[in-house]
Amino acid sequence: MMSTVVIPAEMVDLLRDGLRSQIAILAQWVTHADEREDGREHRERYQDPLRCQDAVRALLEEIGSSTPSSDLKVDLQTHAWALLEGLQDQLSVHADMLRDAHLSDERREILTREMNPLSSLALIVLLRAQAHILRPTASLSASDADVEALGGGA
Repeated sequence: MMSTVVIPAEMVDLLRDGLRSQIAILAQWVTHADEREDGREHRERYQDPLRCQDAVRALLEEIGSSTPSSDLKVDLQTHAWALLEGLQDQLSVHADMLRDAHLSDERREILTREMNPLSSLALIVLLRAQAHILRPTASLSASDADVEALGGGA
């Protein structure tokens, strides 16, 4: 098992916003696939964005879409990808807003203050996911399945 990560209460609403945004973006992908020539005849074009949308929606349902914010534990084995997508969305939104030359100093300070924990949380999730991938196995010799998974099978 990879582990869990705690989403601080003050970050929960930002994460929810990021997840909702990702659901909307993924819905646009589905619409785009449908609008392509012969779109309705090639259902495989829908599979990836729908699978991604399901993953994002599952995390949003787990953390609650509107329940009062409190510290939440999220299972990275199940939700790492969706969590990173939601965090990345908010980091991008915040960075875009900070580039606005007409932004008030007060708003700039708030956005900067929110970006620090967003960045830290994203880094923690990335490092834990990467550590899980790189974790040494119990056996020193590779099994046939491991070799095949690495592309070394016949």
